[in-house]
Amino acid sequence: MIDQLKQIDRIYDLMALCGAYILCELKKKTYEFALFEDDDYDCVYDAIERYCCEVQEKGRRIAFEELKDYILSYMTPEVTIEKCFAVVKYIDELVEIEIQGKLLGARHIIKYCALNEQYTDNIRIIPKMKRTFLERGDIQFKSIYNSQYSLFRDRRECACSILDEEMLNYMVWDREHINKYPMWIYRFDEKSIVFKHFYERKEIIFGIVPFTSRPLKEILDIKYEDKVFYVEQMNEEAENDLRERYREICNKCEQEDIDFLIIPEMLMTGTIISAIRNKEKVSSPQFIINGSIWKDFMNKSIITDGRGEEIFSYNKKEPYRAKKGGIEYKEYLEQDKNREYSIMEIDGVGRIGVGICKDILNEDVKLFHKYVGTDILIVPACTKSMDLLAAAEGMSKEYNCVVAVANTCAALHESDKENTRKRIGFITLPAKCDTDRAQITVNYYQDGCMKECSNRCIGKKFIIDFYNIKEYKEGISYEVTEMTF
Repeated sequence: MIDQLKQIDRIYDLMALCGAYILCELKKKTYEFALFEDDDYDCVYDAIERYCCEVQEKGRRIAFEELKDYILSYMTPEVTIEKCFAVVKYIDELVEIEIQGKLLGARHIIKYCALNEQYTDNIRIIPKMKRTFLERGDIQFKSIYNSQYSLFRDRRECACSILDEEMLNYMVWDREHINKYPMWIYRFDEKSIVFKHFYERKEIIFGIVPFTSRPLKEILDIKYEDKVFYVEQMNEEAENDLRERYREICNKCEQEDIDFLIIPEMLMTGTIISAIRNKEKVSSPQFIINGSIWKDFMNKSIITDGRGEEIFSYNKKEPYRAKKGGIEYKEYLEQDKNREYSIMEIDGVGRIGVGICKDILNEDVKLFHKYVGTDILIVPACTKSMDLLAAAEGMSKEYNCVVAVANTCAALHESDKENTRKRIGFITLPAKCDTDRAQITVNYYQDGCMKECSNRCIGKKFIIDFYNIKEYKEGISYEVTEMTF
């Protein structure tokens, strides 16, 4: 380890090196972190505190070289778990989070998978989100109601390594979790339009659009073979119709102040998305979650800005199962092409993830969002049943995650014909009932919108005001206002 220590030149690589040593040693023997005595390692605390001060005076490079010289002498002649834990613990407590990564063009988006550059196959240091809309709302709640108690119970802890359980400001992912959940984070920096839009914003607005009520068999050329199904293509006439409808919806949104516009699953193509490209500056929506495109045995959602420019994409993980002629067919998804996860990160809002339909029922997918601390999970869907609700409510209740689901009327065309009030979307929010965890659900039902469907698709806006609270029958939570557009 001493030779490796000589080769590093960044604080997060030091944290990663010491963390990797600890994780490796814990495979050989146990160590009880609760027995760690801070007083025995004041010298390490002082050295890292001095580094934080000298970064401002001498610059990062010189400050780190001085810290490294101290750590080298400190680790000699014997490296121990306790010494390494002191380094990791005090970097976690003292070093202010600084995110560096690949800057994607002029939109000021930083793409990164870890703060450390070395040892990323074995350990990844990822910042915890501290300034989220949940925390901002909680501060407002405590101020208005002069309360020492939080609005919600703390989210359940879901550690992504043994060492991670001991951290306050950083996550520590181990090799097992790194391999299982390959991930990229897309962070909007302080110069971005998105950051400026959300910085002092007191509400988050979702726009859910059912998009079309035409039967799927009129829209998609679906093939059924050997108990699997796949989409060969979208019918040209349907594609042209949806392209115009998509353009109309996006134009309508320009006056609606929508943050996240959600289009249902399976109803998109590159041609449809291109209908809004090359627009001038667009203020709304900030993001479009473009349902999904089924192509080349991948079911992919492309997330764009309001001008149709791609930010990132996400491939569906959990295949849909459909019955035809009494036989169950499974959606054919190329497993080796859809392992990667993507997360958006906005200071003042939190971490925003995307799942597609049945993904929210997949335990691995849900675990990923628990590990990474997803604050908002957006789910485009295309399903006859709405069995997604229980999973969404569980995420909100246990992990304080707001879940927004957008279904399409096309999927409901032949289901439950007697029910004239079918649910085509919903959001779930965390809540608290006395001291118990709870959640609330606000539904979007297919009723009056059907009268206009042939001419245009009426969307529903859900406005979550996280500076105001409301008492629901299920408990207390943020105030939600509904509007059509």
